[in-house]
Amino acid sequence: MRSDWNIGTISEVCSLVTDGSHFSPKSYDNGEYMVSVKDFKGFGFDFANCKRISSDDYDKLKASGCIPEIGDILIGKDGARFFEDIIIYNQPEKPALLSSIAILRCNIDIILPHFLYYICKNPLFKKDVRDNYGSGSAIPRIVLKDFKRMPIAYPNIEEQHRIVATLVAIDDKIALNTAINENLRLQAA
Repeated sequence: MRSDWNIGTISEVCSLVTDGSHFSPKSYDNGEYMVSVKDFKGFGFDFANCKRISSDDYDKLKASGCIPEIGDILIGKDGARFFEDIIIYNQPEKPALLSSIAILRCNIDIILPHFLYYICKNPLFKKDVRDNYGSGSAIPRIVLKDFKRMPIAYPNIEEQHRIVATLVAIDDKIALNTAINENLRLQAA
């Protein structure tokens, strides 16, 4: 971080800081998707075994803001892996989220979603979150009021674009290599 970077909080750089539903609707065969932290995979959700809920329950959760939008940062905030599962949501499915997942929607005039994503993925930032913002001994978690007060350092938008371009290129290469390795593993089997 350079001295000319801005300092703010998550609530100052995001237009929305919330989480999913605090009640778990009844399961419904062939219904709408409802995901929790158990459904996280590397860069999104695995919908194969996630819970399904009725369209009526889904519509209620949608009205209460429990459905992510493309570009939202989703963070697992409860359980043994709290603040480990962090993605930028970009899947076509529109699942309802349970309260174990936080939703951060960036104010793109201030901070780019990918830039905030990379800040949240930074090991030093994660350690700071665990050491200073986590609570709960039986089930570790982070509450929304603590998300909102987390300090964030960020440069101007132009510099964010330059930084993000480099990091996205690296992530794309990792994803390509992972796919190649999986393909080779399947061919060898």
